[in-house]
This record gives sequence, C-alpha cells and structure tokens, in this order.
Amino acid sequence: MKLFNKALVVVCIAAFAAAAHAEVVTLKNGDRVTGKLISENPDQVVIESPAFGVLTIAKTNMASMIKDTPAPTAAPSEATTQAAASQTAVAAAPAEDPTAPTPKKREPLGESLDAYRDFLKDYLPEGWQFRLRGALEYKESISETFDVGVAFDVKRVWKQSEFNGSLYYNYTTEKANENAVRETTTDKYGADTSFRYNFTEDTNWYVKNLLNYKRDTVKGIHDQVDEAVTFGYRFDFKQYDLIIDIAPGPAARYVNADGYDQKWVFMAVLDESLSWKISDLLRLEQSFYGGINATNLNKYTMYLKLGLIFKATDVMDIALRYSYEYDGINDDNAQKTEQRLLLSFEFPFNWVY
Repeated sequence: MKLFNKALVVVCIAAFAAAAHAEVVTLKNGDRVTGKLISENPDQVVIESPAFGVLTIAKTNMASMIKDTPAPTAAPSEATTQAAASQTAVAAAPAEDPTAPTPKKREPLGESLDAYRDFLKDYLPEGWQFRLRGALEYKESISETFDVGVAFDVKRVWKQSEFNGSLYYNYTTEKANENAVRETTTDKYGADTSFRYNFTEDTNWYVKNLLNYKRDTVKGIHDQVDEAVTFGYRFDFKQYDLIIDIAPGPAARYVNADGYDQKWVFMAVLDESLSWKISDLLRLEQSFYGGINATNLNKYTMYLKLGLIFKATDVMDIALRYSYEYDGINDDNAQKTEQRLLLSFEFPFNWVY
C-alpha cells in the first residue's frame, strides 16, 4: 500500500510537471488543447496531447498558443500575487497613442476665461479692438477737484493705416482753494480720434490726422474742436521694444467759450508719442501735443500725458496716469493750467498693445 501511494505521488508529480511545461492551444471555437509541441511551421502545429494523442492543427483554426508556461514551485506569496495582478493589469491596458492630447485638469477660473474669450470673439466686430477704462482722479489747478471718469477706447489696424478713438466722460466736484467756501459740481466730456496712413508698407514715414472735440464746464468751454494734419516718422527700436513717433504740422481750432470772442485760431503743432514695453507685465506710454498761435506767438498750448500700465490679470490692467495741460490760447481770464493724477482700472477686452 505504501509503495502504491509513493508511485501515485510520483505519477502526479510527473503529470503536474509535464502539464506545467506543456503548450496550451486555444481554438477559435473556444476549445483548448494541452500538450507537448512536436513541430511547427507557418501553416500548422503538431501537438502531442495526453488526452488526444498526436494532433495536427491548422493555424487558421487557432486563436492563440501559450508556449512553455513555467510550473509554480511553491505557493505564491501575497506580494507575488499582487505583483502578478499588477503586471496583468498593465498588460491588459491598451497601448497609449503618442499623438493623443494630454488630458489637463481644468480649473474653474480657466474655464471662465475661455468662455470670456469665446464671448469676445463671437460678439465683437472682427478687426476692431476695444478697451474700457474707469478712474478716480485728483486735479489741482486754481481749485481742488475730485472726479470720477470713464473712457472707452477703440482701435483698428489695416496694412498701412491705423485708427484710434476715445470717448470720455468726467463727473467733477470742485472746491475753491481760498478757504474752500465755494463748491460746484460740473462735468466734461469729449472725443479724441486719430487716423494714420503709412506711405508704403515698408516705410516709417506717415501722414496723420488728429480730430478732437471737448466740452468742459470747469473751464467754461461750451464747444471746442481741434484738427491737425501732421507729417511724421516712426522710430522703431525693436531690440528695446520701444517706439517713438514725431510729427509736426498745421492745425486749426474752433472754440466757443465764456469771455472769448475769437472763434477760429490757426496754429502750428507738434505731435509726439512713445510706447515702451518694459516687460510682459509692465509698459510705459507717453504723449505730447504742443501748438502755437500762428497770429500771436505769445499764445500757445501744450498737453503732456504719462501712463504706467501694469497687467494685473488676464482681463484687467491697473494704470497710474498723469497729465499736465497748459492752454494760453483761449480767454486770458480762463483757467490755463491743469494737472491730473489718475488711478485707472482698465479692461482691455481684445486690445493689443
């Protein structure tokens, strides 16, 4: 009996070892054949199966064949089982497509910005650029003035031409400097436009038309229109991201103001502007406009504007803007000097600097 048991154990071990090293052929109909591989060619395989003997199987009938499956020598540990399961999962996972885009986690803010840009693209006229500015202003001249202002800018660029326009409105509270006994509430508004035409696409020479209108109840100006035609040159220092424009020319002014009888004034003017991109977040803007009365050289006017613009977010800029104005052409008794310092919150929409 003991001898029979030993023989049975030996047979089982041999059968187990043979099965462990056997090939497994899976047929397309789902059947499996386990046995020893005798021979193989491109058309067929020959298997010696303990159950069916020697079989010749055409490869057209085969779904798969697993060769030389190693026999386990011991019960696998838990770690080995987990590793094998992990490898099986990796092997079962589909191969990555190298051309497929990498998925990115979308943040709520990023989705809002995308929706904002899509809105601008769909509803703003093609080719036109827009910017909205709002500011708190402190002004000092013969009086102390505090006002709230808003401006709307528009720009269009063609191959050889560029149009710029600005509409503005200011609500002003004014106090007299002497003992602050007089206080008035006034407003002013206007529009500034410019159209520049380059003579050719490859030259920096251009002709520019400036047309401005304003109404200023602080200065007693009911209507004032200035128009100038200038001829200029653009200095483009690309290595410094710096652009300077200088353009002189003739100009005319129509003014309807308190205490001023002369309606028309002819002038010679100089228009100058500077734009410097200091960095991706900071830029400097500067402009100067000066004119002298052609019939009375003692009367002249000048405007100086400075702006330091900081890109705060993708949708808003914060700017510190300063302006100085001297106007000695209108009535001698009218206010001549004016300074402004503005903290401006600006929304550039699709504006390109």
